[in-house]
Amino acid sequence: MCVAAAIAGATLGASVLGAGAAQSAANTQAGAQEQAAQIQAQMFNTITGQEQPFMQAGYGATTALNQLLGLAPGGAAGLPNGYLTQTFNPSSITSSPGYQFAQSQGLQQVLNADTPAVGALSGPALKDLTNFATGTAEQYYNNYFNQQQTQQGNIFSRLSALAGLGQNAASNTGTAGTQLGSGTAQAIAAAGGAQAGGTIGAANALSGGISSAANMYALNNILSPQPSSPPYGGYGFTTGMPMPSSNYGVQYGLSPTYGVGGS
Repeated sequence: MCVAAAIAGATLGASVLGAGAAQSAANTQAGAQEQAAQIQAQMFNTITGQEQPFMQAGYGATTALNQLLGLAPGGAAGLPNGYLTQTFNPSSITSSPGYQFAQSQGLQQVLNADTPAVGALSGPALKDLTNFATGTAEQYYNNYFNQQQTQQGNIFSRLSALAGLGQNAASNTGTAGTQLGSGTAQAIAAAGGAQAGGTIGAANALSGGISSAANMYALNNILSPQPSSPPYGGYGFTTGMPMPSSNYGVQYGLSPTYGVGGS
C-alpha cells in the first residue's frame, strides 16, 4: 500500500472513531437529561399526592359553604340551605326548653309570692306576672340572638378555614407544577439538543475524514508514477526514483530525487 493511501485510511479511521465518540457522548448527555425530566415528573406526582387530602377537604368545605350561604342547592351538616344567611326569629324562643322551664317556674314563684298578700287574681298579681314574663322573654331574646350569631360564625369560620387549607394546597401544587414542568421541559429540550448536536458532530467528523482522505488520494494520483510519458508520469512522490533532467521538475517545484520538497 502506498504512503498516501495509508495516511488516507488512518485519517478516515480516526474520523469514524471521532464520530462514534461524539454520538456516544451525546447519548450519555441525552440520557442524563431524560432521567432528570423523569425525576421532576415523579416529584410533581409525589407533591400532588401529598396535597390531595387537603384539596379534597377544601373542595368539601367550599361546597358546604355555598349551600349554607344559599349559593348552591342542598343543605350541609343537617342544617337547611341558606342557614348562615337566616335572620334571627324571636318566635323560636318559645319553643326552647330552657325558656319554657324558666317561664313556668318563674311565673309560679311570682304567683305564690303574691297570693298571700294581694291575691292570685288581683291587679297587682297580674301586673307582676306580666312583668316577669316580659323580662324573661327579653332576657332569652338577647341570649338566643347572641347564641345564633355565635353558632353561625363558628360554622362559617371552620368551613372557611378548611376551604383556605384546600386553597393553599392547590396553590402549592400549582407552583410546584409550574416550576417542575418548566424544568422538565428544559431537560427534554436539552436531551433533544444533545442528540442533535451529537448527530451533527458525528456527521462533521465523517465528512471531514472523507474529505481529507479524498484530498490525499487526489494528491497521490497527481504525484504518483503514471503510465504516460513526461511531463506527467514516471517519477514522483511515492517512487523515490531519480527524476530525469527536465524543466518540468523545476516548473512544478519538484526536487531532482524525492519529489515535493525533497532534498
